[in-house]
Amino acid sequence: MLESEKLIQIVQAWLGYIRLEELTQAEVERSSDIYSKVVDKGVQLVGNKLLLDNEVFTQFQKQQQAAKRGNKNDVQVAVAFPQIYIINGKGKDQKLKYLPLFTIDISPIFKGNYRKTGWDLTEYEFQPVIVNLMRLYGLEEEQAESLIVASGILKFLEDTFKGRFPTLRDFLELVDLPEGKYKTFRQPYLLRCDFTPYNALLKLDLLEILKELQQPDSKAEWLTETHPAMQYLWGQPQSPRDEVMFWGAFPSHAPDEFQASVLKHAQENLLTAVCGPPGNGKTEVFLHLIAQQVANRALRLVHGEDDVNNLIFFVGANNSTVKKFQQRLATDSPAQQFYLPGGNQTNIRKETLPKLQSTQDWLRNAEFDQDSWQQAKLELLQASSEIQQLQEQDRLNTAQKVIDVERRSQLDVEIQSHNNDIAAKSAELQALTEQLSSLAAYENFPIDAYEQIQSALFQAERELPKDSDSITKRVLDWLNATTDKRIFQRLANRINAAVLNTLATAHPFQIPIDPSSLTTAITSINQKIGLSRQWRNQNLEVTSIQSQIAALTNEIELKQAQQQQIQKQLDSYPQADFLCRFYRDYHHLQLELFQRAWAFLLQETLRRKDSVMRALETYGSVLAGDGEALLKLSTDSDAIYRDLSLIFPVITSTLQSMRNMLPILQPNIIKLALVDEAGTTLIHQLFPLLVRSQQAVVAGDSQQIEPIVNMSDDTIKQYFKTAFLDRGMRNEDYYRYAPTAKYTAT
Repeated sequence: MLESEKLIQIVQAWLGYIRLEELTQAEVERSSDIYSKVVDKGVQLVGNKLLLDNEVFTQFQKQQQAAKRGNKNDVQVAVAFPQIYIINGKGKDQKLKYLPLFTIDISPIFKGNYRKTGWDLTEYEFQPVIVNLMRLYGLEEEQAESLIVASGILKFLEDTFKGRFPTLRDFLELVDLPEGKYKTFRQPYLLRCDFTPYNALLKLDLLEILKELQQPDSKAEWLTETHPAMQYLWGQPQSPRDEVMFWGAFPSHAPDEFQASVLKHAQENLLTAVCGPPGNGKTEVFLHLIAQQVANRALRLVHGEDDVNNLIFFVGANNSTVKKFQQRLATDSPAQQFYLPGGNQTNIRKETLPKLQSTQDWLRNAEFDQDSWQQAKLELLQASSEIQQLQEQDRLNTAQKVIDVERRSQLDVEIQSHNNDIAAKSAELQALTEQLSSLAAYENFPIDAYEQIQSALFQAERELPKDSDSITKRVLDWLNATTDKRIFQRLANRINAAVLNTLATAHPFQIPIDPSSLTTAITSINQKIGLSRQWRNQNLEVTSIQSQIAALTNEIELKQAQQQQIQKQLDSYPQADFLCRFYRDYHHLQLELFQRAWAFLLQETLRRKDSVMRALETYGSVLAGDGEALLKLSTDSDAIYRDLSLIFPVITSTLQSMRNMLPILQPNIIKLALVDEAGTTLIHQLFPLLVRSQQAVVAGDSQQIEPIVNMSDDTIKQYFKTAFLDRGMRNEDYYRYAPTAKYTAT
């Protein structure tokens, strides 16, 4: 099935549900309008047959034909009996409200010819009115839900009222009638079932939507994949992202993380579903969204962009929800004009029209001042600039933070490298120190004296006669009278001073007196000088390593100081990203932005007060029922709503009264739709609002009590078959799009 064809089937199914809902309405007021809602004269019941006077039949047939000529829905007429009604009020305010136990839909008979012999009512569809059966005859909820409808009305009456009724007339004569405050007559009556107040406007919208869809090659603006109405039916929810900025905040608490995720989602998505229990701030989300719309419009204007309609439309499931929201707006909004209350005709007369008139009076007496307008513009730009500067500073901080982190990591590597070097050198130093300790005796060794002694010993050794001496040396030794004794005497004389320098040390030297002791002395002195030099070399190496370790330690301390400075700088940066905290940390700036934006828009209103006053006058005339004004609105709606939303950016209403405030089903006329208590809203009730909207944020509690559907299980099963299966749709379509699928289709 093509998507457009399926949408037609879904809208038809919704209209079918409204028909059932109207057949099962609990109270029908007997009015004195030109088309009475209740008719009992000329209506009789004989056996199972309904007899109507020709005049009554003709009256309803003409209404049916007039509706057909006007492309309206068929007139829906039902018969009910017995007559049970209550009287409310007194005098002119007195109202009679009929309480049908069931309704038999006889609308089809007015498409045919009059029958003097009447019509067999057992052949027509009937619906029990569960609410009245429960309050008038004490049926339990479980009994009411299990009422049998499919087997026909006689079987239904027998099972429900626990009696045997051969004909419908027998039931009318035999059934017990409720007592007390109720008035009763054992007579049948006709009732119009297409005047239900909460469905009247919704049905008009759905009929217009169906007509648009059924046009060949329909190119309605809202029939696009991304439009909120289509997203509502076919789309998949998208997760919010953190990397999103929004501008403006309402005078209330700063958004928390949950609320901020909604506000960010709404910047990028045309449809946002907000699910949460009571008290988690869904209403404040709406207030912040309003502030953002106001701020965005003002910023567009001061930057020279074209102005456009900026209408925000808030709807609630009931009057209580709307009143609570209005109280929040009235308490915190920056001006009396800021929002326009709407709703049913009574609200329009008492609240909407007087506020429109008082605003026109204010504009008429107010004067535009160019300097004030310019000052408001500059203050708005300044507020915007402050936030932009914070953004830019955050961008710079982010870039510097990357550099700082890299430098800190580089210092970590360098410090670790130095520590590794110190560890290696410390190990080397330890080994050298151990070796040096074994040579500790040579720490103060008189090496200069020993080197002098060593030189003299070598000379004495050379002077001593040897068998291997040459003849020349022997001759010289004989001529010089060189003997061992004389050699050792000269040796003693040569080293005497040096020997004296060794005596006070741990290494005293004993002068050799013969060749044998000379050899021993030379060996000993060579060894000691070698060990002394070894100690000295190792001591120099130890000193060198100690100096290197000290230098590395100093280098580490310098780098650690740099690291601490960098860490201090890093700690000074906010821990969270700007886009994850700006709405909390700079709430006061966002609030100031909104307030200055509204101040500028008020000045802009005065600058354009002639066109704004015309828009207010036209819109007020439309609400008052002026046909010419409605025609003007239909041809110039963008300009009228643009100027209206300049002074009244917000309009509030119940969902059922939305068409009173926006009487033309024009796609995208609402810039932003805000829907509260959506958990109690049946799926079809919201669709016309979304068709009118460019963007929507829908809030509700998925755990809340589901919407009330006063129909028996048997009626719902029949509706499932005729409205979905017989039209070619599937089970999953029913659970997603049927108003009776109240657990899954809200």
